[in-house]
Amino acid sequence: MIAAEQWYEFQEQYQKYGLDMKPQESREHRERRRQAARKAGVADLGILKDRRLILMGLAAIAMTMILLIVMTAYAASIKYEIGVTEAENSALWDDIKHLQSSQTTMNGVGYVEERAAQELKMKAAKTEQIVYVSRSDMPPAGFADVLKSKAYQ
Repeated sequence: MIAAEQWYEFQEQYQKYGLDMKPQESREHRERRRQAARKAGVADLGILKDRRLILMGLAAIAMTMILLIVMTAYAASIKYEIGVTEAENSALWDDIKHLQSSQTTMNGVGYVEERAAQELKMKAAKTEQIVYVSRSDMPPAGFADVLKSKAYQ
């Protein structure tokens, strides 16, 4: 239990000051507290400005990172397209080389003689079988031999 003296003091404080049971502050004391709060508010604005700068910096870094990722992905897609184009180019060069070698073989005298013998059943004429219109037209070594020598040069 509370001693009677403490109870009496409690009632006195309650009647004087109400629920807070503290004496009311003087006007000067309230003004000092308000000024201190205003100064703290100004300091808080400085902290807020710093926080804003930090947040803006973080946002700028995040945007830079996102931009870097997008640029890397774009570069990878371009490298892929270059690789596909180089593969197609290589295949086309192989076709060109094959066609050139085929053309070289088809234009050779041996190929022409072989095709003439197989498809048309033709044979190369011997030198004794060639007929000339005049003696001046006749080559000294034989016409077939001259043609072959010029073709294989």
